[in-house]
Amino acid sequence: MALFFGENQLLKLVAVGSLALTGCVTPLPDTPDSPQTASSDQSAVSAQIIVESKPDETPIPSQSLMPLLQAEFALRARNYDQGLTLLAEQAQQLDDPALTRRALRLAEFVSDGEHAAVLAVRLVELAPEDTAAVAAAVAWLIRTGQPLEAMAFAEMAYRMRQPVNVAATLGAYEQMDSEPQALLGEKIRDMAAQWPEDDEIAIAASLLARLEKDLPAAAESLKPVISRTPDNLRAILLWTQIMLDQKASDPLKLLRDSVDAYPANQELRLQYARLLGSERDYAGAQTQFNILLSNDPNNPELLGTAALLDFELEFFEAALEKFQQLVVVGERLDEAYYYIGRIEMSRDRHAEAIEAFGSVGPSREFRDAKAKAAELLADTAFASDIRAFFDEQRRDYPGNAEQLFLLEADALSDWEGEALKAYDRGLIAFPQSFALLYGRAMAHEAGGALTAMEDDLRSILAQDPDHAATLNALGYTLTNHTRRYEEAADLIERAKALSPGDPAILDSLGWVYYKLGQYAQSEALLRQAHQAFPDPEVAAHLGEVLWIQGKQIEARDIWRDGLNRVPDHTIILEAVERLGADLR
Repeated sequence: MALFFGENQLLKLVAVGSLALTGCVTPLPDTPDSPQTASSDQSAVSAQIIVESKPDETPIPSQSLMPLLQAEFALRARNYDQGLTLLAEQAQQLDDPALTRRALRLAEFVSDGEHAAVLAVRLVELAPEDTAAVAAAVAWLIRTGQPLEAMAFAEMAYRMRQPVNVAATLGAYEQMDSEPQALLGEKIRDMAAQWPEDDEIAIAASLLARLEKDLPAAAESLKPVISRTPDNLRAILLWTQIMLDQKASDPLKLLRDSVDAYPANQELRLQYARLLGSERDYAGAQTQFNILLSNDPNNPELLGTAALLDFELEFFEAALEKFQQLVVVGERLDEAYYYIGRIEMSRDRHAEAIEAFGSVGPSREFRDAKAKAAELLADTAFASDIRAFFDEQRRDYPGNAEQLFLLEADALSDWEGEALKAYDRGLIAFPQSFALLYGRAMAHEAGGALTAMEDDLRSILAQDPDHAATLNALGYTLTNHTRRYEEAADLIERAKALSPGDPAILDSLGWVYYKLGQYAQSEALLRQAHQAFPDPEVAAHLGEVLWIQGKQIEARDIWRDGLNRVPDHTIILEAVERLGADLR
């Protein structure tokens, strides 16, 4: 007989615990009935474990009293993880569907997929007639990467006339091993044979055939669905993808015809617009987005995508208007300000562009926006203006202060000594910053202050002796500016052990072995570096090693190739002049 916890009984139990802890009893709100309800008002999440009332009550087993009380007070304190752990344990031990259902709802509320999957399966075990539990088991088993297990519950759901998204089991199909792929395919084909009139299963069978590269079978499975429900968006999109796979002469025909047949269907038109864009028909995509916007003019997603299309098509006025509209409605602000800045920059409206770039907050556009603002300031203002701009940016975005110091130093590189001052200010705020120490080291090197450069690089290595980039930078600098070749080789060998395939490190090591007179080893490393990354500086080094060994024809070819990539490359030209080579 299943245990049942009566409302009054549990409230008395909670009251005793509350009196012991607080000296009073406070009425408790109920737990959320669904994840949606809970998300709209988190305060509604309760510490109370109540199930529907029944006339008869079965006493709570003594060994469960303390865990249930602990769960109760954990939830009262909004410690949902602890409360869920305790409830989930009790759901496995006590044969009570209501308790398990409550635990499942809590797991869904906190998006704990592992617990949700286990609890959904347990609920089906306790209440096999509960169609919602079966559907939940399918969904959570899929989300937690258990598609084969989900299929067993999917078939149960269909026998209970509860449709579920069978196609979702194929989400990770291409990452599965061949044996589970075959088992999953067999289960889907079995369901397609049992329910031949069901659209969801037919779509799953079509998707399976497409994943198996059987495109004719994929199309054949979809034809009845399109015939039965001609506005089925998933079927239309899958059909379109199959036609694209088959390189059909007009792969978007069904989608285009469907948009014409159902002009009010915004989702259908949106997918059509996106596909046109992915097929590089930007003008066609723009037309469709304009229609979408005419029906929903303040939709931020539509505005943003349409504005980007206008920008790519160089319709800058139209793009600017849409980005400014996004600012007005307060959506996608960072992206909007970034593109406003780019448009204003292209029109030589520098003040407006700098203001827009300055308004870009932490986002994927943040770094480039500040760099572009600094670029404009460097062209049109003074070092003091650049410093003032970045001071203001650090006040506005303190979480990005370290990055802003780096950008400031880069922007001030054309003013003698100013970049070093920016690094110094940054290192006062972030004394252990690898990025700032490394940047200042490179600035010291450029100014010929090799001792200061070495001090900064060794400060990084004091914190992280295995910092491969710093080991390589220090070794390469010692190679180029001192005769401490053995020490340099030691540093670069350590870097190579940490990052064995890095072409920059291979180049440095090849170059120091050349300085040590180990030409064969040097040539092998430089060839490996040049093959991986045919950079002109690597070409300069490899050409010199070849030349010194008498392989002058190949050396000239390597140098010429490097100069084709970067004409007037100073390191190649210096080597050619020093060695007396003639590239004509």
